[in-house]
Amino acid sequence: MTKHKKQWSYGALSAVLIGTLAVTGCGSNSGNGGADSAKNNPPSNGNKAGTETNTGANTPPAETPAQPYTFKWLKAQDISLPYDASKDVVKQAIEKKLNIKIVPELVDVQQYKTKLNLKMSSSDIPDVARIDFADDFQKYAQQGAFVDITDMINEKDTPNIMREVSPEVFEQAKVNGRIYGIPYQGGPGAGYRWDLVLRKDYMEEVGASVPKTLDEYYNLLKQVKAAKPDVIPLGGYTAQIGETKFANNSFDNIFGAFGVTPGFFTEQDGKFSNYDIDPRMREALLFLQKMYAEGLIDKEFATIKEEQLRAKLYSGKLFSWMGWWSTANDYDTQIETNELIKSGKLASDGKLPNQAEEPFKYLTLTGSLTGADGKAVAPSGAPFNQMNAISAKTQDPKKVLSIIEKSLSLENQMLTVWGIEGEDYKIENDKLVTAIDLVDPQTQQDKNGNFRGTQSYLFAPGLNGWPRYLESLPKRFSEALDVAINNPNQITDASNYLESPTKIAKMVELNTMRDSVFTQIIMGGDIKKFDDFAEKWKNQGGNQILQELEESFKKKTGK
Repeated sequence: MTKHKKQWSYGALSAVLIGTLAVTGCGSNSGNGGADSAKNNPPSNGNKAGTETNTGANTPPAETPAQPYTFKWLKAQDISLPYDASKDVVKQAIEKKLNIKIVPELVDVQQYKTKLNLKMSSSDIPDVARIDFADDFQKYAQQGAFVDITDMINEKDTPNIMREVSPEVFEQAKVNGRIYGIPYQGGPGAGYRWDLVLRKDYMEEVGASVPKTLDEYYNLLKQVKAAKPDVIPLGGYTAQIGETKFANNSFDNIFGAFGVTPGFFTEQDGKFSNYDIDPRMREALLFLQKMYAEGLIDKEFATIKEEQLRAKLYSGKLFSWMGWWSTANDYDTQIETNELIKSGKLASDGKLPNQAEEPFKYLTLTGSLTGADGKAVAPSGAPFNQMNAISAKTQDPKKVLSIIEKSLSLENQMLTVWGIEGEDYKIENDKLVTAIDLVDPQTQQDKNGNFRGTQSYLFAPGLNGWPRYLESLPKRFSEALDVAINNPNQITDASNYLESPTKIAKMVELNTMRDSVFTQIIMGGDIKKFDDFAEKWKNQGGNQILQELEESFKKKTGK
């Protein structure tokens, strides 16, 4: 339940940072992507390209394979680990599959952004740069540093890109109404990562099933309280004042059932607002106040930290809470351990074997609760945080774009993400299983002395997430993440990718005020505090933020 920001528990994801890169094209391709290679490079049999051989008058001349397109990559790498690109067999397989030649320029992960900015300010600008959207990309795009690919992105020429990046996301990625790059999100894609977690055994004891609506959940909490007076029906915990843990996560499903989520901006026909001042937020707070008064919410939710909540869970004193997807496995195992201690059946060493491939024994996970209108919202992260942009100085932007397009086919994504089938991974019973002992952790090499840069040579991985990723996880992790990322009620913050100086300057202050007021109301404060808060929010910077977002929206969309 830690407030994670794209933290992932299983090893493949740590390689996302290592895969951060930029691509630089070399002049040997003459800007034509190899189209003139038959003219400039005669066939190995000595005949000039286009001349007939002595195999027969009616035999067409053999086509000379196009020369590999050469890329020089500015590649972020953990330079503390051994690595030799010339011995990377996955890199070699990608080169062969895409008919390219990769020449990586390694730079330490922590220095990547500095190095890239130095290149951008010099004549040594990469042909393709992976660059942060929020600041650098928008700045350089407006300076004319990147190719306008608006008219190159379409269903006919770039179907793989269009499959991975929706028109709505491309709309968000525009600068002055034009597309200057391909949105990128590392790992399994962006999205919601929280589940409503319940003690399955307690639920079965009261004869209830997994709730789907807010009313069902509310009635279930009352049942549990009646049957187990010493158990907290709904737990919560706080973070530092001004952070989003309380506001966005402890009561996600309650807020969401009312069609709101704290902190998110909304947009309708170019006009902006914020859920914090939405009238439906007032209704949600009144409902939470009612739950708190009835003893359905932990009285200490506003003061305890996560470790204290865990202690209540492990001791059997907690029924439900909002949990980060990857924590449920460990919590289920700890609950089982404590139950075995109580019964005197715990093994002598005091440990349980790894339970990750076992079904959950004590917990069950579910997604959003729907409200009276049958709808809900779940606050999802921004769909992308970086862009892959083609330099305006590149000689052949269409060729570079076509290579990115080709790399996004499902077959090629399997190679760039997972490596070589039968070596780095295999498919067993229609499930992807990764090799976990192929590489020596000290040398970073396999038994043949090869490096294996899986997730390391990625061309703009799509926003749909890594192919077959859920299959690669242990059972419990797969189930928990599946519930979270496939929540159909996800929404994103409408202010994503828009400029507002006042938002940067004032949001911590506004969020701190919100958290304080909302907590007071939930714990029994006068609901008029919400009305006062809404007015203060507007007058202390909120209205200015909304105005700036609207202006930025018009500029970005060209409307």
